[in-house]
Amino acid sequence: MSQNQGAISLEDLIAQADYLRKYIDSLQKTQLEILDSLSSVDSAKQAIEEMKKGGNPQMMMFLDKKGYALVKVNGATVDKIIIHLGLSYYAEVSPDDAVKILDKKKDELEKAAQSLNNELQKAADTYNQIVDILNQIQQAAAKQQGE
Repeated sequence: MSQNQGAISLEDLIAQADYLRKYIDSLQKTQLEILDSLSSVDSAKQAIEEMKKGGNPQMMMFLDKKGYALVKVNGATVDKIIIHLGLSYYAEVSPDDAVKILDKKKDELEKAAQSLNNELQKAADTYNQIVDILNQIQQAAAKQQGE
C-alpha cells in the first residue's frame, strides 16, 4: 500500500479504533453514573414529598451509602432538610426549597445526560465507520490471497 498524502496506515486505523472503543466505554460508564444520580434525585424527592404529606408514613432509610444497614422510620415528618449543594457544601432548607434544589439538580443531570448521549453517538458512529473500513481491508486481503 503506497503512502499518499492524506492516507492513513492500517496500524493508525487499528489504534484509532482501539482509542474510540476505550473512549466509548468511558462515556458509557459516565452515562451509568449520571443515570444513577438521576435515580437518587428522584428517590430523594419522593421521600421528601411523602414526609411533607404528614400522617404516619413508614420509610426505610439507609444508614450508609452501600445499603449495608437500613432503619425503619415511622411517622417521619420534617420541617428542615439538609441538602447537598455540591462539592462539600450542604444547606439546611425547608422541604419545598429542597425539592426546588433537587429539581434544578435533575435538570442539570438531564442536560449532562443529553450532551453525553450526543457525544456517545458521535463516537459510536466514527468507531463503526472505522470498523467498516477495517472489514473492507480484511475482505480485500482475503480475496487477494484467494487469487
